[in-house]
Amino acid sequence: MNIAFELFLDDISRAFLKCDFELWRSRLELPLSLITKSNAVVLETEDAVVENFALYLQAVDVMGLDLIHRTPISLEKCPDGTWLGTFQTRLLRQETLTTPPYTSTALLHDIDGRFAMSSMLNARGHTEWTGPIDG
Repeated sequence: MNIAFELFLDDISRAFLKCDFELWRSRLELPLSLITKSNAVVLETEDAVVENFALYLQAVDVMGLDLIHRTPISLEKCPDGTWLGTFQTRLLRQETLTTPPYTSTALLHDIDGRFAMSSMLNARGHTEWTGPIDG
């Protein structure tokens, strides 16, 4: 499952740099809860996911990112069959960090050997650059 986790991390990073909503959406299970130190939001509809993705793209643009690198830290199987995947995110522009690295944990569902996320907990989020949104 470590390879499935790495593929998940690669996909969620690439989705924002390539403006690929379908790739991002393929890695989500709704409702999706996003919890940061400043707010929490639950995306229950496709429209809410589209709006939230656009805000992430706005943050990528504002920061001028050309690399989002996510490194796996741990992957833990839960008794209910879900997984907790913890990883570090580094946001870079021309090989320079644009913000300090941060750690996140995702609640992952194994769907035919491919992970999809239904919740993410981290201290950062696009709201630092784009402002809070309603779910």
